[in-house]
Amino acid sequence: MLAVHFLGSGRISLDELPEPEPKGQWVLVKVKAAAICGTDRENLEGGGQLTVPGHESAGQVIAVDKTFRLKIGDRVVINPHITCGYCEHCLRGDLYFCENLSIIGFDIDGGFAEYVLVPEPCCMFLPDDISFEVGSLLVDMLGTAYHGVKRAGVLPGNHVAVWGAGPVGLSTLLVASYLSTEVAVVEPNTYRQGLARSLGASLVLNPVVENVRQILMDWTKGRGVDVAFECVGSEEAATQALAVVGRRGKLAFIGVSKHFSFNPWVDLMQRELIMYGSRSFVLPEFDEMVAIVRRGLPVERIITHRFPLREAEAAFDIFRSGQCGKVLFLP
Repeated sequence: MLAVHFLGSGRISLDELPEPEPKGQWVLVKVKAAAICGTDRENLEGGGQLTVPGHESAGQVIAVDKTFRLKIGDRVVINPHITCGYCEHCLRGDLYFCENLSIIGFDIDGGFAEYVLVPEPCCMFLPDDISFEVGSLLVDMLGTAYHGVKRAGVLPGNHVAVWGAGPVGLSTLLVASYLSTEVAVVEPNTYRQGLARSLGASLVLNPVVENVRQILMDWTKGRGVDVAFECVGSEEAATQALAVVGRRGKLAFIGVSKHFSFNPWVDLMQRELIMYGSRSFVLPEFDEMVAIVRRGLPVERIITHRFPLREAEAAFDIFRSGQCGKVLFLP
């Protein structure tokens, strides 16, 4: 089978590998769609990766051994979290907190291949009326945004600001808009500004040339936003977001941020703000996401480019350029 490997320093290889065989509860899935994620960038541009990448994928079961519920032909979304199933976090559905967690596409071979071998519990049924392309976006891209917005407890009529119009930021825009909030998006990339407008942003700002704080304060009649979502992973974006959150508002970190400093008295206590981090989704939310997609959440509109595996070089060139939304492989 054909598979992609990251060699590091931005280089990739296309390799022919033996087709895996199912054993026990591990099933073989024919990958129908696999999405490139921003978190793939670290191994792509850094030191490379020994395993096949790809942690956002969906496909069809084509071979099984001793399964409890899956059969050949089932359509599935692959949840990349391989968990023990018995620690306190697993029992709550908080899979990414599992004390024995490993991740498909990082720790074991993932979906940037024609076939992928995964544990049966990682396969989540994909209804016939939802495409494989949309299925590949549910557990990571949409799941990250949905969980973050849900935790914010936004209400109809709230004013929300999203920093970053990459795939997760655009998903955050869609979910917040679905909940009848007014959403502003802050994004310097002209291409992605256009995507945000096309997906219904009430206001799109360029932080390079516009006074974001002043415009957002005017937009909210001086109150500040109810919730700010930092979806970039940038200290500058987080600092800007913190400055415009209104009294008793919330600042959510959804992008992978590694550095941020603030003054608890000035920045939090005087306004009684809440700051929280959010990652991935919890298991019961999968059915909720399926439901809102069925009701018309247009998550497929975030997809802008599709490539066969053999054109992986071109796919990653587009991904690195930033002139894209979500980039998919269709093996």
